[in-house]
Amino acid sequence: MENMPIIIYILVFINSIWLFLISKALYQKNKLNQNSKVISTDSRCKINVTRFNPFENVGGNQSFILTILDQNNSGVILTSLHNRDLTRVYAKPIKNGQSENNTLSKEEKLAIVNTIKG
Repeated sequence: MENMPIIIYILVFINSIWLFLISKALYQKNKLNQNSKVISTDSRCKINVTRFNPFENVGGNQSFILTILDQNNSGVILTSLHNRDLTRVYAKPIKNGQSENNTLSKEEKLAIVNTIKG
């Protein structure tokens, strides 16, 4: 190594610093990603599926209500009404366990209560 010109030592030093800075940046990026994963997995969703028959004397429990709520009991309720001819799907926002702008059916209200209770 005594025969190496000084420029080689400078290049090795610069490459070492460059490698250190890139490694540090990748470590910090990975650390941020790990923290965001922990935050996202810490929030828990409550999910419930309720099957029911909306039409008397016609078919079985082919219709369903999918309720997805967060820790504050806010989220969405998806209702699928099924009969022989067609299926209709309705989505309604839920805030604090209640619908603000939409009227809920008795089955939807019961589904929300069951979801909140767990």
